Amino acid sequence: MFRVRSGFAVALVALLAMTACSSDKKTTATGGSSSSSSSAALTASFRGITATTIKIGVVSVDFKCIEQFVDFNQGDAEKIAKALVDDVNKKGGIGGRQVEMVFKSLCPLQPDTVSAACTSLTDDEQVFAVMGVYDTPPSDGSQQLCVAKDKDTVLIDELTTQKTMDGATPGLLLSPHINPERRLDALLNLLKQKGSLAGKTVALLADQNNKDAATASVKKFTDGAGLKTGDTGVLTITNDDTTQAQAQLDTFIEKWKQQHVDTLVMSGLLVSAKQFVEKISAAIPGITLVADDSGVGEQASDEVKAGKTPNPYEGLLTLNGLNDDETFVLPGVQACVKAYQDATGDTVIAPKDLKPGADGKTAKVFEGLEDRCNELAILKQLLEKAGPNPTNDSFIAAANSIGKIQLATSQISSLGQGKYDADDGFRLASWDSTIGASGDFKPQGDVADVSK
Repeated sequence: MFRVRSGFAVALVALLAMTACSSDKKTTATGGSSSSSSSAALTASFRGITATTIKIGVVSVDFKCIEQFVDFNQGDAEKIAKALVDDVNKKGGIGGRQVEMVFKSLCPLQPDTVSAACTSLTDDEQVFAVMGVYDTPPSDGSQQLCVAKDKDTVLIDELTTQKTMDGATPGLLLSPHINPERRLDALLNLLKQKGSLAGKTVALLADQNNKDAATASVKKFTDGAGLKTGDTGVLTITNDDTTQAQAQLDTFIEKWKQQHVDTLVMSGLLVSAKQFVEKISAAIPGITLVADDSGVGEQASDEVKAGKTPNPYEGLLTLNGLNDDETFVLPGVQACVKAYQDATGDTVIAPKDLKPGADGKTAKVFEGLEDRCNELAILKQLLEKAGPNPTNDSFIAAANSIGKIQLATSQISSLGQGKYDADDGFRLASWDSTIGASGDFKPQGDVADVSK
């Protein structure tokens, strides 16, 4: 399965579905050199940085609190983080300093607890940076801004948006992945290059948080390609209920039928959940679906396992990097796998070999491992570029000037002025239910640099 963002994004979609029913070449994982090349004396240069240590916060999703809604987890998140931080420290730390970690497991169903973590990590623990999965969709990103704006603290987050980044202090909110807004632009550009939607009538389906950017991107695409368009559908989606969204979708479907819409661009994982896609595919048979996040593959796979025929996602077009199996064997990922296995004695099971445990849950340790691996890589490379005694200002300057960076899971990645989402390596792919036991995406062409 292809994965662009943290597996939790899929967990949230599953949660919404359940509530509706009941109501280039990689080096080591951390990248860069193992210690600062500067001979300058190390000092206590900023909050969380002493002459000998750098203090960071690591946040992860508490899968236990959502286990009734999902059939997977990412293993022991604290054990993963500790093993990788310890490995960094054994190799000289970051810029000659040892990394100290404060770990928090947060339940997305308890917003007060998530909110409190911002103050706890920044004011109480005085960390230099926070990394992980914090303030998950469909939140408006306000808690990410608590860290990266109100508390003036570095946040490297798996699930964020360009809109949220634009609200943060520039250079303090970063992501190893590609933001939804840029991902949609990249997908549409590749579709235009290949003429995949020539002669189609295109409509957009988005949620309340991404409608503005998605609308602008689709309009630019359809105008440039000379395509007919239908009305834009916007669904109001919350953690609590999807009743309103279902009613809204019914209205849009009737409009799309009248407008002879035969292609629907779905922006964001929330609107591409199976409860919505099943309804769309049934109402408009043969419609071409386009999704800007390949995490929809988890939903499509669930439909295969459930025996849904025809699969409502069949032929769906999306943007992909390498698939999970291709990613897992990359040198950077394997360096992190070895570090974890050496530290814990546990074996990290490859994606292709995963099976549910006795509790029916599939432990995707590789996902949690890859996420922490990438976050530490960004932190390490930027801190070392920031100089021997980093501050927020020098960290921001590093983010603005570093250019190409090394991530464990991506063949092509970069950061720069105004571009704080790193992943640049993608290709088109289409959903094929006949691949393997539960379907998969079929690649179309080679991975290309979508930052150009």
